[in-house]
Amino acid sequence: MSEDLTDIEKILGGKLERLEDRIIPGVEPIDGQSVLYYQDDRRTTPKKLFMMLFEGLSERSAKFGGSSSGGCSILTPDKELFRAMYCHGDMEGWRLDIEAGARRLGLLLAWFDGECLKLSDGRKYSLKDRDVTFE
Repeated sequence: MSEDLTDIEKILGGKLERLEDRIIPGVEPIDGQSVLYYQDDRRTTPKKLFMMLFEGLSERSAKFGGSSSGGCSILTPDKELFRAMYCHGDMEGWRLDIEAGARRLGLLLAWFDGECLKLSDGRKYSLKDRDVTFE
């Protein structure tokens, strides 16, 4: 299998990420990109909830760039689920839009400060205190 993977990487012209080597989005900064986690209160599907964050905003702050699902979920010891979202371009504008959407929906936000997950209500969790799932 390893040989097959190496052949595929040669064809694609780059390394493929190994499951065991995955990095939790937001732990290590990436230039031109930011990662926020939004609370999934399980009221609807993850895709619909992602869209609901931006629906109903009377005025958008982000002028360019985009946001996308991060393919990573974190479950806190309090059983609260957070989903990763990547933003690029007008990162400040996207952050403001996400904060407004989360506030409107009554959802918490979270982000990494080093290896500490900080929640918008002031709680903090270390990396070892969470369950991380890659979708």
